[in-house]
Amino acid sequence: MSKTTIQIDSELKGLLEQLKIHPREPYSDVIARLISIKSESAEEFLKTIDRVQREKMRELWDNEDDEVWNNI
Repeated sequence: MSKTTIQIDSELKGLLEQLKIHPREPYSDVIARLISIKSESAEEFLKTIDRVQREKMRELWDNEDDEVWNNI
């Protein structure tokens, strides 16, 4: 894999330093872990939204009034 240099503020570098699992962990590993956590969180959020929407749709559509109209 090729490497590149990026510029970040010293404050951000300090925050990344605090997130290292061990002192010699490369910053690219820290950033990759953060991205993975973010992706997992987004996926979980979307699953939760989908579940809530399905429940609400069942609540709105699975009722006796709709059954009467379906049988006409």
